[in-house]
Amino acid sequence: MRRLSLPRLLPLLLWAAAAGCAHKNPPPDFSYNHAASFSGLTTYAWYADPNWKMPGGNSIADGQFIDRHVRDSVDAALQKKGYRRVEGGAPTFFVAYHTDAGGVVSQDKYGVYGWWSWGYVDYYGTKYRKQGVLVLDVRDAQRELVWRGARIAMVGTNPDALAKDIDSAVNLLLGEFPPPKPEAR
Repeated sequence: MRRLSLPRLLPLLLWAAAAGCAHKNPPPDFSYNHAASFSGLTTYAWYADPNWKMPGGNSIADGQFIDRHVRDSVDAALQKKGYRRVEGGAPTFFVAYHTDAGGVVSQDKYGVYGWWSWGYVDYYGTKYRKQGVLVLDVRDAQRELVWRGARIAMVGTNPDALAKDIDSAVNLLLGEFPPPKPEAR
């Protein structure tokens, strides 16, 4: 039996480590006002942000699909946490979202399939993966920003995959809402 020495094993270990990191999404970012109280929040409404823009559509889905799915996913996640959406009156907090297309971040050098002999498939051409950004904002009853979560991730390549990516991002972000209570010093 032949033993591998460290100089021979090192390139294999480095390759394995790099492969393990490939296409991993960075962790989400969170920020909140440490002076704000999150204890009395019970009802919410969608914030009519004057700077809000309809998400840009692309070849996967149009902006209305993204808007509808983000709103439905946020509603479901907040209601699962016990918050109730109200259309009128005075909600205890407001929620809003923003999206951005992060551009192409991954490119497969091969691309199109071609058949050669007996069942052999050759793949050549180009395949792109896109990155997207989802930002969720929570504002208090006075409409002051008190919490923000942001997720950067690779987006799906079809509407079903994109919908799952939106659900995953929303659940990941709202899993950290409300923030933990500050410890007494």
